[in-house]
Amino acid sequence: MSHTFFLNLLAKKMTGEASTEELRQLESAMKANPDWAYQAEQMQNLWQEESHIHYPEAQLAFEQHLNRLEKAGINFPGSVTTERYFSTAKRKKVLAVSFFSLTVILLLFAVWIGNHGKKAVALQSKKYSEVSSPVGSKTKLLLPDSTVVWLNAGSKLSYNEEFGTINRNVTLVGEGFFDVKKSTTPFIIHANTVQIKVLGTAFNVKAYPDEKTTETSLLRGRVEITLDKRPGELYILKPNEKLVVANEPIGKKIIAPEKKQPIAVLERINHINDTTIIETSWVHNELIFEDETFGDIARKMERWYGITIEFSDDRIISERMSGTFTTETIHEALTALQYSTKFHYSVKGSMITITQ
Repeated sequence: MSHTFFLNLLAKKMTGEASTEELRQLESAMKANPDWAYQAEQMQNLWQEESHIHYPEAQLAFEQHLNRLEKAGINFPGSVTTERYFSTAKRKKVLAVSFFSLTVILLLFAVWIGNHGKKAVALQSKKYSEVSSPVGSKTKLLLPDSTVVWLNAGSKLSYNEEFGTINRNVTLVGEGFFDVKKSTTPFIIHANTVQIKVLGTAFNVKAYPDEKTTETSLLRGRVEITLDKRPGELYILKPNEKLVVANEPIGKKIIAPEKKQPIAVLERINHINDTTIIETSWVHNELIFEDETFGDIARKMERWYGITIEFSDDRIISERMSGTFTTETIHEALTALQYSTKFHYSVKGSMITITQ
């Protein structure tokens, strides 16, 4: 997705014109691009602070944008005029009416830069570091603060240039094992809809956007977890505990908060023996699943082997299986699973089709 298209989706959301699919695309884009998510947060905060808006300055900036576009040969319909959009002090109401995406974007940037110039310059100059681990592989990295991170297949970790000096904030998409260096500056992870805060500890976070839950598993130390939708609630984990948080379906609109809805469940870490923990087995090159559905197992195998699995018969997706694989090929792994569950599979390139 291009940055321009992202801004169009953001503008539609802020004016109430975005469809369910567009909201889903916007949410996915922000999860995959932390710097875009930061920009969106700043613009939405500014959007709500209408007391800070100086309309004459915003109108002048908007007119200058239109003049530059006209010189570049980009003309707007005659109905797009500054008088139409600045004739009332009720900015939000006016902008929400017949305000197509590109005009909203121009206005947002004009107001944003005109009234918060220093903040805008700082945002544009801020640099981000990003480390990705492609499917079929794992990546180990050492952060500037000496924190050690393992990234599982299909995962991405990003942080800005202030990491290790002003803050220790990172954004995780996928799964990572963290051995955090002790410091007085808290280490904060943004993952899906949760924020995890630690000072120095070892834990695993699984936050793939396409999975039903986000899991935080603590091996040692202490972590504090808050939910974006329930900022007043705080979950504190002890060693050998994990918090499983239900991910909200992308694009879903919440009409009213349901305080009693069990979206977070505290569980124990799954030990197979004294040395093997299922939640962190991937760090030691072991793919372990215990009494999981074939559908969930397939997603893990896709990332593990770098292949794509599709089911031609939905009945087999709910079949539950257990298994442990280390050096096995995808063919050996599927053949082993056939001993416990009856199914057939065919291979075409990197595509595997499962049939009843």
